[in-house]
Amino acid sequence: MDLCFVVLSVDKSIRFAGVIDSNGKLLAGKYRNNIQKPLITSSSTSNLSQNSLYSGYLTLAIKKRFESDLGELHFQLTEFDKVKLLTIPLTSRNDRYLCVSLDNIASYERTISKIIESI
Repeated sequence: MDLCFVVLSVDKSIRFAGVIDSNGKLLAGKYRNNIQKPLITSSSTSNLSQNSLYSGYLTLAIKKRFESDLGELHFQLTEFDKVKLLTIPLTSRNDRYLCVSLDNIASYERTISKIIESI
């Protein structure tokens, strides 16, 4: 949970920080205190496979097989209309991932760099 607090302190555009395992299970997570409302409610996640919003992040584990050709995967960014979702592998075994949601700001590159530096 300490990692979540550290990441949230990096920038005010960060809405959520969490850690998932290789099955997409949320192990720890924290929303920013002053956030008006989460963009995804628990009722909208009930129909997802494995009942986990974060199972979609597991595509990172699949991409691991391309590292011998492309180099090491540093992060994955998914952009929606309302939010950007950032996923960063935390271990070389790809069994833990940092998941961060960012407000959909125009200049997010600096925020991503600051998050990576903080972990």
